Amino acid sequence: MTPTSSGAPIALDGIAYGIDYLDAILVLHLGDAHVHAAWVRPGAPLSPGDLSPLLRDAYRASELASLRIEGRTGELNRPVITLELPGPKAHTVMLRRVRSHVVSCVFDAAMPLGMARFIAARLAASIEPELPRTDDQVERPPREAMRIGPAKGPLPARPRIPEEHIEREPTTLSFGASRPRRSFPPQPRATMNELERTRRILAYYEAHAPEPHIARHRLALRAGLTLIALDHPEALSPEAMVLLETAAEDILGLDRTELRRSS
Repeated sequence: MTPTSSGAPIALDGIAYGIDYLDAILVLHLGDAHVHAAWVRPGAPLSPGDLSPLLRDAYRASELASLRIEGRTGELNRPVITLELPGPKAHTVMLRRVRSHVVSCVFDAAMPLGMARFIAARLAASIEPELPRTDDQVERPPREAMRIGPAKGPLPARPRIPEEHIEREPTTLSFGASRPRRSFPPQPRATMNELERTRRILAYYEAHAPEPHIARHRLALRAGLTLIALDHPEALSPEAMVLLETAAEDILGLDRTELRRSS
């Protein structure tokens, strides 16, 4: 563990190594804002002890806002928070809840927002197995906190599913009345020619893309797809293949005709 780490149970130096524009990782308890683990880049003017209560309060406020927006009193959705802090020392902060803790990733503002979201999710997934599984006493804000401020007018009604999109499952004596099941039209499948063209474009992109170590991440973010989707282009719809081709054109600086001719 380096001198910039907190001495907490999780050594964060290893997972933070080599990530450009990452200035800090802070793992805090959502109940009392206790710092469970922290890493700060040497020279970064950030104090885990000062940041922890502020980030805890920011996440709590976001949970309350999520409740009021959804109009829910049951199980609380766990929002993922992005804070963009302007100024001469601008930063982007990603807050993601893991059980009773919040994993906070602080990036320099020069980090592209999509890449910051991707890296923050990967870091939280790496930290998640190391966090306590029994200390989960902070599941949602107190009930009285959910009622802050008078409600103005009735809560909005949930959208109804059109009747033409509801299928009825068979009714049997064993299971009683039928229950509605949402139905969606089948997705069109790409042709063999489209699939082969997409594979050629992927191969050409990987051979000519700048910064090869992050080329696939950049392509996935630009196209709005996952890395798994790039590994299995046969599962992509024709629309997704067009998005992928367009993203490759933008990154390589080619037009569609030139890209198809080159690949």
